[in-house]
Amino acid sequence: MNLPSGVEVVAVRTPTLPPATHTNTWIVGEGTFTVFDPASPYEDEQRRLATHVQRRIDRGERFERIALTHHHQDHVSGAIALRDAFFPRVPIAAHPITAARVAPHIHVDEPWHHQETKLCGGLSVTAHFTPGHAPGHLVFQEARSKAVIAGDMVAGIGTILIDPLDGDLGEYLASLEAMRKLAASMLLPAHGPSLTQPDAILSFYIAHRHQRTEQIRQALDQLGTATPLALVPLVYADLPAEAHKVGAIQITAHLLWMQRHGLADLHAGSWQLSR
Repeated sequence: MNLPSGVEVVAVRTPTLPPATHTNTWIVGEGTFTVFDPASPYEDEQRRLATHVQRRIDRGERFERIALTHHHQDHVSGAIALRDAFFPRVPIAAHPITAARVAPHIHVDEPWHHQETKLCGGLSVTAHFTPGHAPGHLVFQEARSKAVIAGDMVAGIGTILIDPLDGDLGEYLASLEAMRKLAASMLLPAHGPSLTQPDAILSFYIAHRHQRTEQIRQALDQLGTATPLALVPLVYADLPAEAHKVGAIQITAHLLWMQRHGLADLHAGSWQLSR
């Protein structure tokens, strides 16, 4: 990865959604630094990240903060281990909604609000509220390079799951549009390599979601009435059987969006197009 000056990444192994196997822990700052999404629950990976941080401290740098993009376990599972590995303990920062989601296992000391800027080792980093994948999701833009730590808004490998128990497709689409307005130089996702041409990537994500909704509309038109699981073979033809439940979760998010826009109705557990 060709990363901006003052930004580095340690990819740690996590129990994340395949085909991804790792989560990117981003480290931002020069002389003083903030660690974003110390993600791994595995002790060997936690030690590897702590060793990396210790090397920077040994060079005379100061570990100032841990920050979280959102509350999912493949993003926060190493936060306490990393905090406790060093003294004095650094504060943990997150959006207040995320703070409520990770409590009581993780105590967030430092709220980080929408459009609030904090210094990370002399670099100005501004948080932007981007709900949809998760209710308290933040992305973070570094002012000098314009690079954006994107969390789970986009992915360099795999896809972004919108689970209706935790997310909302309408909010996700609005957040993608808001990210386009940031005019980022690159996107630094949680999974996979950095992404250049951010506007094209974000536009593709928006168009892809609307294309998926149209596929679901056509499948419902063909079947008349169906459950989300029954729609999976028509909408995700290449999806292996063991992943059909995940596909059904994604389809449900689209169906709820369609319902909100008067395009589909739910009756006795099955969906049909609105008449």
